[in-house]
Amino acid sequence: MKKIILLTIIIGAISTFFIYKNFYHEDMNIVALGDGIALGETAFNVQGYSYNDYLKDYYEENSILKEYITEFAEVEETTKTLLLKFQNNYTLESTNTSITQAIAKAKILTLSLGMYELNNKKELTTAIVDEYVNNMEKILKFLRIYNKKNIVVISLYPTPRIKEEQIKNINARLEEICKNYEIKFINIERISQTPDYFFTKDNYYFNYKGHRYISEKIIENI
Repeated sequence: MKKIILLTIIIGAISTFFIYKNFYHEDMNIVALGDGIALGETAFNVQGYSYNDYLKDYYEENSILKEYITEFAEVEETTKTLLLKFQNNYTLESTNTSITQAIAKAKILTLSLGMYELNNKKELTTAIVDEYVNNMEKILKFLRIYNKKNIVVISLYPTPRIKEEQIKNINARLEEICKNYEIKFINIERISQTPDYFFTKDNYYFNYKGHRYISEKIIENI
């Protein structure tokens, strides 16, 4: 009799596990921060499908996507303007959601910031790079204070205006900061070696292939 009861309990436990595995889906909140890269900006000054959109699609297919927020990102976002949003606790009028609220409840938070800021400088001096890196550390520290889950930072990559050696130096510093705050760093330096990922040779914005590649890298690392 005891064996029958024990067997019934074991079978029940196994059944519960498989039901949970097959039917339970955790609510997913994705928040995207950054500049035009985060929004899928194109060489034609219109927004296309971004790596964040591909990420959204993946979680819609594999779980319940509760919320997907991209409204805090801006095409011309810089480290300075994002820090100001943090300082002022910038709030979306459409949903009355503050940036700190969005950050706090994100299950996945992505950040792509610096391509607009650094590619629009007349000269990329040491002082400008240092300021950018220091601001990025402030941003990442802030994000980690409010969010203990998955924070993903997308690296910079070479362009006609920023050479590979400069990018490697900046990315190495960013990666070290990410390690200090246990933040995932997705290095896409080599993406510039694949022309098929870009609209034109003289523009650093990706086409849909480039964005899909980045989304796959994020999914691999989460």
